[in-house]
Order: sequence, then structure tokens, then C-alpha cells
Amino acid sequence: KIEWSSLGVAFREAKYIYIFPTTLLMFIGYYIRAIRWEVLVSPIKKVSVLNLFSACMIGIMANNVLPARLGEVIRPVMIARKEKIEVSASFATIAIERVFDILGIIVIASLLFFFMQSDPSRNTDSQAVIHQLEKWSVIMAFFGICAIVSLFLLSLYPKKAGAVFERLLFIFPYHLRDKLVNLLHSFISGLQVFDHKIKLLWVGVLSLILWLINAASIYVLCYSFDIDLSFAGACFVIVCIALAVALPQAPGFIGVFHIATQKSLDVFGVDLSSAQSFAILLWAIGVVPVTVAGLLFLWREGI
Repeated sequence: KIEWSSLGVAFREAKYIYIFPTTLLMFIGYYIRAIRWEVLVSPIKKVSVLNLFSACMIGIMANNVLPARLGEVIRPVMIARKEKIEVSASFATIAIERVFDILGIIVIASLLFFFMQSDPSRNTDSQAVIHQLEKWSVIMAFFGICAIVSLFLLSLYPKKAGAVFERLLFIFPYHLRDKLVNLLHSFISGLQVFDHKIKLLWVGVLSLILWLINAASIYVLCYSFDIDLSFAGACFVIVCIALAVALPQAPGFIGVFHIATQKSLDVFGVDLSSAQSFAILLWAIGVVPVTVAGLLFLWREGI
């Protein structure tokens, strides 16, 4: 339902100077991801933030050009091989990272939905979008809490977890069962951050900062199209995008990303052509420079 003439006018009248601070904020967000990852990996091995940032950028680049979020598999494997860490332990740090991403989004979403529901001036379609997002937020919160509890219990009772897991694998041959149990214990060794309460708290704080910076990039880019959106509105847009792209899908989340951006801006009365042009530009900023940076880091790693 793109109105090409209106879209062309919106792009011609856009102020592209705001692309630079938006791009800078996005890269700051990725660097904070690397810092958070360093905190998660530190109980296993001391790894430089630059090496983790390199793996992050390569992984995000892979998400942009490959389907099914394969970058989430590539980056832990890369850092495991480079730093001589067990691959399953590296995957454990990514699992914790993803759980904290979900919890960070849920905290922001809960605050937003509490205030947005109290606004009676919103039209029926906007209220429907908010209700739909509330439903998916509750589902994500449920799985996020289950995941964090499960990971915590695994780190707290590794021997019991291994024994239960071994019983569940009774149908497999002994040598394969032994390998799978060893993989589980290797995975559990990557959960050592649960033994460090201060580090765990710092991971939570970094997760909130990360999502607020992502919201800030949206807030800044709104000035390109003279979209009057508050910072809380930018937070709402980032929550919608995060929920929309949570599952594995097409390379670069093309299509899903755009409709989530458009529908979330519609809640705040942004006209269709402005919302569509904003979605296209935001997607391009998130894909083009990041993919180029990922390829440069790939070259740096000698791959």
C-alpha cells in the first residue's frame, strides 16, 4: 500500500543530516553489546572488548545477509575458536544475553503500556495495536522469566541437571549420551556469571542502556521527516520492532521491520507516507553501514 508519489515527496523533503547522529548512536549501541558480552564471558576467560565487538558486527552483518538469524550462531562460534573457549560455553553467554534483551524490552514495554492505556484520546486501531503488543509482551515475559529461572537452576545444580539430562537420553547409545552430557556441562560452565551478583546487575543495567540508546536513534531520525515524536514514543517504536523481529525470518528482517515501524508510528498519528519513508530509511541505516562494517571486521579477522 505504498503511495509512491507521496513517498518520493517525503524523501525529497527529508533532512539527511540526521543520518549521521542516528548511525553513530546505533554503533554505540553495538559497542555496549560488546561490553555486556565481555561481562558475561569474563568469568570464563578475559576477552578484549574489541574482539567481542568484531564478532558482534560480523554476527549482525550475517543477520542482514543470511536468513533465520544465523548471525546468532556465527558470532559465538567465532569467539569460541578465536579465544579457545568451548563452543557450548560461548553459546551459554549468548543465551543469557538474549534473556536480558527480552527482560530489558519487557521493563520498558511495561512502563509504556501502563501510561499509554490511560490515554482515552487514541483511536480504535491504535488501541488494538497496543492490546496486541501487550499480549505478545506478556508471552515474551513468560518465556524470558522461565529461561532466566532455568539458566539459574542449571548453574546452581549442575550435577543434578547432568543426572536428569542423562536419564532423559536413555534411548541414545552410551557414547553419544556421554558426549551430550559433556556438552551440557560445557554449556553450564558458560553460566558462571550467575555466581557474580554485581556482574549480573551490571548486565541488567547495560541491557536497559542499550535499548534506550536504540530508542534515542529513532528519536533523532524523526527530525529528518519532521515527525513530532516524544522519546517515550521512540521507546514504543523500538519495543514494536524488537517484538516483530524476535523470531528467525528473512535476511535483514525485511518487510516485518517496515510494517512494525509503520504501525507503531501510526499509533501517534504519523501519516502513511512519512511513516513508510521513515521505516525505509531507518532500515537502510541499520543494514548498509553495519553490513559494510561487518565485512571490514571479517577482513580484519582474516576470514
